[in-house]
Amino acid sequence: MGKKDQKNNQEELLKTLGDFTSKDNWDSFFTIRGSDDAFEWYAEWPQLQEPLLPHLSGEAQILVPGCGNSKLSEHLYDAGYRNITNIDFSKVVISDMLRRNVRNRPEMKWRVMDITDMQFTSESFDVILDKGGLDALMEPKLGPKLGNQYLAEVKRVLKAGGSFFVTLAEAHVLGVLFVKFRYGWKMSVHAIAQKQSDKSSLQTFMVMVEKDDSSMLSQIFSSFDQSSIHSPGNQADGLRQALEVENRLREEYSNSLDIIYSLEELKLGAKGNLTERRPGQRLQLTLGEPGISSFSYKAALLDAREEFGPFSYHCGVFLVPKTRAHEWLFSTEEGQWIIVENSKAARLIMILLDSSHLNASMDDIQSDLSPLVKQLAPSECQDASQIPFMAASDGIKKRKIVHEITSSLTGPITVDDVIYEQTDENISCLFQSDNVMFRRLTFQRTESLVQSEAVLTSEGSQKNITDKDQKKNLRSKSRKKGSKTSSDGSRNDLKVDHSYLASPYHTGIISGLTLISSYLSSAASKGGMVKTVVIGLGAGSLPMFLHRHTPFLEIEVVELDPVVLDLARDYFDFREDGNLKVNLSIFLKHLQKIEI
Repeated sequence: MGKKDQKNNQEELLKTLGDFTSKDNWDSFFTIRGSDDAFEWYAEWPQLQEPLLPHLSGEAQILVPGCGNSKLSEHLYDAGYRNITNIDFSKVVISDMLRRNVRNRPEMKWRVMDITDMQFTSESFDVILDKGGLDALMEPKLGPKLGNQYLAEVKRVLKAGGSFFVTLAEAHVLGVLFVKFRYGWKMSVHAIAQKQSDKSSLQTFMVMVEKDDSSMLSQIFSSFDQSSIHSPGNQADGLRQALEVENRLREEYSNSLDIIYSLEELKLGAKGNLTERRPGQRLQLTLGEPGISSFSYKAALLDAREEFGPFSYHCGVFLVPKTRAHEWLFSTEEGQWIIVENSKAARLIMILLDSSHLNASMDDIQSDLSPLVKQLAPSECQDASQIPFMAASDGIKKRKIVHEITSSLTGPITVDDVIYEQTDENISCLFQSDNVMFRRLTFQRTESLVQSEAVLTSEGSQKNITDKDQKKNLRSKSRKKGSKTSSDGSRNDLKVDHSYLASPYHTGIISGLTLISSYLSSAASKGGMVKTVVIGLGAGSLPMFLHRHTPFLEIEVVELDPVVLDLARDYFDFREDGNLKVNLSIFLKHLQKIEI
């Protein structure tokens, strides 16, 4: 058969594969190919033996996963390496290879097995030699799931020693390989010499990983420079960029004291053995990912100091609601240690909830978190049922969402009415109630911050309608005045009280006016108007307060988003007049002049 006919035959064979992860496709491929016609996808023995053999000992237990009908194992056997186990999920190829080698290489083992679910005990092999197996699993359209499962098995069955991947080093493959062997491993990348006749083919590389007792991040060593890689297209550039990015990331991780780890990185050994508790240790991490959990979570893992004992639990979970996640007690390390001390848990996993969890019940969140936090539990905690869930109150006694809308400029916006569990004594005295109702404006882009907040009072009085008894007593009176009660029992005659600023940062702004108090007094005494600009309307509470208490101010509010203006008018009783105006266009004109 001529070279042209051979090439055409190979192309026809490749068409039978289609999906490289399909067992049926591979069975068809090897049936057509035949047992005596070895197929080397890349890097044949003459190019592999020099970089590979110096790293192998004669007594090494070697595993060749996804062996196919390559002659790699036969060459290794003939070179003196007799402890070789070959696995592939194609019964056709394993049967063919066993018949081909049973006489000349009787000690070689052949088994039908899925490389993503190996039937070997842990730490069974000194060396795992993968020649394209990972590449075959990592079809871009299928994502990294199979590749991750396979590499997890590689790490499980490998003894302290070495593992070798002969690969084309494509970006989507390296993206999984680098991460999976980031902590507790040393890694190097070597270019495999090409045959003189294959100058146009893609460059093949050997990636070598070795178990390292240290949990420190090591830089990836490469034994080649750009000029030594003769590959078409962007393969060489892609590898170089991937190495630079990974090594830079490893350096940043090594030097940073405030790293946010993923659960995967911690399981890989980023901070040593997770099952061992280290008193005084605090880690920030993320939990959950698409396809594994319903939500993702921001979390902190804290191992209690010994003086916090005795402990009631080996491990506990503490849920912090979105409305309180920004508080000092939960957002700072100092505050978190106070929670740890009071929890009586030897290891506390603090979960900071956000807007993505608003529509989920606590039962849903606990069910979703249980398998995740189990992986963070110390060795003393064998059962997930032993991990108690605790929660901080969100501080809200009653909440009703009044309106929700999404703005193209500001994003999702929520207006809600709340009664807090605890209210400042001054507010309670001023409004003659321990259950003052507040109306809030929240931008979801700043999920832990209430943008504006105002006190609601009933028309003609300064007393809110709060509990059922008060509603019942006032219902008959309100009907005589013509007020209405909605179907859910809430009062419709509640209005925003613009005589009081509920937001603490508004109080700070007003205090700042004392710096120009003499100027304001002079202007007021002369009967003149002081032109004032307020940037950002929010709910309109600040400009309405200023307008009410300082009538000599001529106020112009600059606001970018017309949706926010509508909300201020409809839900916060914001009103314009001759001395209080909102300008939506001036800000836009200024923005148009800015070169971005």
